[in-house]
Amino acid sequence: MNKNYHIISHDLQMHSALKHIEAYDFHAFDTETTGLNVRKDKVIGMSYSGKVGEAYYIVRYTWCTEKEELIRGVSEDVFVKALEMIAAKDLLMWNASYDCRIVKSNFKIDLKPSLAADVMLMKHTVNEDANFALKRTAIELQEFLGLNMEKAANEEQVAMKTNVLKNGGQWKLAQKDMYMADLEVMGPYACADADLTLRIGHYYLNKLREEELEDFFFDKEVMPLYREVTIPMEEHGLCLNLPQIEQAKIDIQVDIDMLENRVMQDFCATDEFYNWETDAAEKMYPAKSTGKFGQAFVEFMGIDLPKTPSGKYSMSKKSLEGLEGAGVDAILNNCFDKIDPDTILQIQKELYLSDEKNVFNLNSKPKLGAVVFDYMKIKPLAKTPTGKGKFDDDFIEYLGTLDLSWTRDLSNYNKLIKIRGTYINRFLDNHEDGYYYASFKQHGTISGRYGSDLQQLPRPKEKGELDEIVLKYNNIIRGFFVAGEGRKFIDDDYESLEPHVFAHVSGDDGLKDIFRKGHDFYSTIAIATEKMEGVSADKKADNYLGKVMKTVRQSAKAYCLGVPYGMTAFALGKTLEISTEEAEILIEGYLSGFPELRKWMIESEIQVQQHGWIRSEVGRVRHLPKVKALYEKHGAKLLDWKYRSKLIKKHTGRLGKDEAKKQVDSAYKDYKNGVNNAKNFQIQSLGASIVNLSAIAINREFIKRGIDAWVALQIHDQLVMNVPESKAEECQKLVQEIMENNYKLSIKLKAPAEIANNLLDGH
Repeated sequence: MNKNYHIISHDLQMHSALKHIEAYDFHAFDTETTGLNVRKDKVIGMSYSGKVGEAYYIVRYTWCTEKEELIRGVSEDVFVKALEMIAAKDLLMWNASYDCRIVKSNFKIDLKPSLAADVMLMKHTVNEDANFALKRTAIELQEFLGLNMEKAANEEQVAMKTNVLKNGGQWKLAQKDMYMADLEVMGPYACADADLTLRIGHYYLNKLREEELEDFFFDKEVMPLYREVTIPMEEHGLCLNLPQIEQAKIDIQVDIDMLENRVMQDFCATDEFYNWETDAAEKMYPAKSTGKFGQAFVEFMGIDLPKTPSGKYSMSKKSLEGLEGAGVDAILNNCFDKIDPDTILQIQKELYLSDEKNVFNLNSKPKLGAVVFDYMKIKPLAKTPTGKGKFDDDFIEYLGTLDLSWTRDLSNYNKLIKIRGTYINRFLDNHEDGYYYASFKQHGTISGRYGSDLQQLPRPKEKGELDEIVLKYNNIIRGFFVAGEGRKFIDDDYESLEPHVFAHVSGDDGLKDIFRKGHDFYSTIAIATEKMEGVSADKKADNYLGKVMKTVRQSAKAYCLGVPYGMTAFALGKTLEISTEEAEILIEGYLSGFPELRKWMIESEIQVQQHGWIRSEVGRVRHLPKVKALYEKHGAKLLDWKYRSKLIKKHTGRLGKDEAKKQVDSAYKDYKNGVNNAKNFQIQSLGASIVNLSAIAINREFIKRGIDAWVALQIHDQLVMNVPESKAEECQKLVQEIMENNYKLSIKLKAPAEIANNLLDGH
């Protein structure tokens, strides 16, 4: 690698380092730290690069193996001076939220205003399906970078690992003590990260220009959201009601134990379980003189035999001479046919249960599966790659619907175990001084929505949707999160955002009229699709479809968005349990009832077939190059099973039938999924942008009004703001105003805002 890397560990070396900062307006910036906790760990150095191939690493601390502690590099004043000079420049970073937050925590210096671009998000904007690790990206782009990155990255990693282990540090998946590396290893490593970030930043800047994504990335959505919403959300964290969570942990354990006891009593009392346990014991400990069974048999029968020096009973002929009885004969002849079978089985079971790993428990899914599939003969819903029945959460949920004494309890037990681990224990184990710091990844999804460890917070359910024992815990989880003393939440969730966006994007007035009239989305489409008379989509009407024909409305949910997203007649037929022919009639009725929707679907397919990408209304791009390549080669014929059969036959001679089928099936899936993605992306991505742009606008309005408030959480179409109690009503009005009017669709959005003390109050 052509490089000019400088390691600065003393104040007298700082002149060239400061000169480099002054010389360039843009710098790639990175920190080295003692760990990943931005609130508790320490910055030990910073690296930066303003020119490709040249980088500096300024040492704040370095590890001293002799003293087994960090020792000072440059003085604190000098380090901070360099950091302040860097903060005056435009910065490129990789995963900037981490560096910004740990710098602020260590030095009270805010780098967010200096952040020109997060290069990881640049990559996501032009290559949303990618891997987002720095070194992996450098390897992918090594030809453009002019570097042998595969070799360099491997050597770098090996050198770092070897050095850290030599110095007594840990190198595990969950903990890599990189701060313990010697300076001659750490310095070049840190410089390389800054240098690579700059090089890769140049590459993706050109890509943004080529695809006319600069405005979307820098000004409209990606970076404004990152600087003004994402990083602040991760900085603030969310306050927890710890006493409530601790009580929930006690309560849920009582209910888990109760359910476990009930299941064990009912399940273990079945003939099938008895037969399974008996078979397992007999196979593991067959009745013979040698091994554990022989020793246990002697003990059980009370046969007076001497012991060997190792403590085992001696079963030699000499030891057995003069002894009588069926037990002695069985040992001598290694034949236990004349021994009472119940005695044999008792010994085998005692041996089996003496080993802890054999003791049955409800968390042993392989053992549960063995009994349920092999002995109870209940058919699995799916199979593992090895062909065995898959005993997973979905199957446990299915078991709960069967009329067996223990299955409902097992299903509820499983749900409580998940709630305890996923929410109660996680919040108790990972909080810091009563705050939970969630991650919000803008590169976590293709559509532009956040990938977050709080996206799956369960919504409260109505009585009857879950069994009471599960309902009471499901419905308190959101209440764990509180606004804090003197604070309130403004909780605002868009009403039916995706259907609104769908109607808008399709351009169909019939779909738009549903919302203009305030009618029910699913009922309107069902009535038009199935050409029904005498029923209404008006929720207030006596003949409202959802009231008089609930099952028809429910069935419509399967195709209202499914068909535009590419659901086939075969798939719809399976879902509704009707024939493919009947499903085809439904689909045709649907698209005939909303002609502009059909037109939009066709235009979307043409766009991706010809160009290999589709763009949302706001500007985000979904790259689907495989669709273009496959269309140029096959047209749309890949969707025809007869054409695919001919292709398989054509390539069987060269590839073999199995490989030919595998390749054709893969091409079919890539094409079908790509064409479908071209449609659903436009809707899902616009929905994501509407929420994102509202979050930006809300935080800007708070700042403009001088209100100490912020967007604290985003979950799907819901935004939660943390505001002062004294400003709650003012904030409620402005939040609703922004969310309903910040982005104008051809139909009005609705987002009623609620004032709440916790995340449960607004629901």
